[in-house]
Amino acid sequence: MSAKHPTRRSALNLPSRRKHVALATLVLMGGLLLPVATVSLFGNPTDARAEGSVLVAKLPTLATLSPLEDETLATPDLLAGDVPEGVNPTDALVSSNSDMDAVGDSVSKSNEPKTITIPIDQRRALRSAPIPGLTRQSSFGPVPNKGASNALAAYKRPYTQKTGKRPVSLIIGGLGVHRRLTQDAIQALPADVTLSFAAHSVGLQDWIDMARADGHEVLIEIPMESEGFDPSEPGADRALRVSTSEREMKRNLDWILSRAQGYAGVINFNGDLFLRRTDVAAPFIDHLSKTGLGFITDGSFQTPSLSALSRSVGQPFKTGNGLIDPDPIPQVISARLADLTKVASTEPHPLGVGFYYQETLSEVTKWIATLESEGLQLAPATASLK
Repeated sequence: MSAKHPTRRSALNLPSRRKHVALATLVLMGGLLLPVATVSLFGNPTDARAEGSVLVAKLPTLATLSPLEDETLATPDLLAGDVPEGVNPTDALVSSNSDMDAVGDSVSKSNEPKTITIPIDQRRALRSAPIPGLTRQSSFGPVPNKGASNALAAYKRPYTQKTGKRPVSLIIGGLGVHRRLTQDAIQALPADVTLSFAAHSVGLQDWIDMARADGHEVLIEIPMESEGFDPSEPGADRALRVSTSEREMKRNLDWILSRAQGYAGVINFNGDLFLRRTDVAAPFIDHLSKTGLGFITDGSFQTPSLSALSRSVGQPFKTGNGLIDPDPIPQVISARLADLTKVASTEPHPLGVGFYYQETLSEVTKWIATLESEGLQLAPATASLK
């Protein structure tokens, strides 16, 4: 029996390693050299150069406002209510033993603490608001309320007529909307000029406080429906309109009156449609008479029934002598002020109304300087109320 042998595996002849390496090297070099050769034969050598220019529009300069130029920024008055506007309290630095020391002196006459005082003849500020006991609570907050004392008597500017002088009054309104011009009006105009503020003004109470600190009595402007009434204007949503109910009219009036305290009366803003309608003006006058405020119209249109309506409910009232600046043109304003001077010789107490235009402030300043020679005395507007 023959022996069986296991099957042997046949030996395989593998390619040489050197041939593999050489072949791989040739393929790699071919892949690298082929693109270079193609570009050299068919390409444009200048295509690879970074040349040329692109016109780029000049970027606009961004406008930046400094804190002093930005009209939207509120600048708090840290001395409001303590020191009147325009007064430097350090001018009256007095020691406890009444010896006056110059501010900044290196040698002090006393080591005792000093007290800041303001001479009485420089104290133009009116009493700070609110004064207790002058309001009732409405749906929107406190509003003026007629009682034993009232807002007109409490917040008006005191006035004493000089012998031989005829009174004339001026109201500058539209204030509180433009910060810089409002500040100019408060600080530049004499304290006997009455100031009126838009009811929708931002920071209305601060403006009233600032005006009273400088000695000005204040009115609030009541927006009313006119021929060109624009419901999209600021404050128009609370305007007194012919089509609204008596209840809604009273609510809108209370909302306006609740915006601040310290004003002595109100004045119309527009309103030729509303105030000429006796049926809607009568409930307004009746509701206003319960507030203890004065009421002035600018006189830019005729309101025949208002005087009689006001007398019937004991509402202090005055019709103004028209706008001094229907157009903010210096020549127009100057002529209107000259007319006001002439009227003062025949009427007991004329009253002009203007706005915060820069041209108005300039012309009014010049006009006020002539009053003494004309035998006139500038009086707060509330002095004309009856």
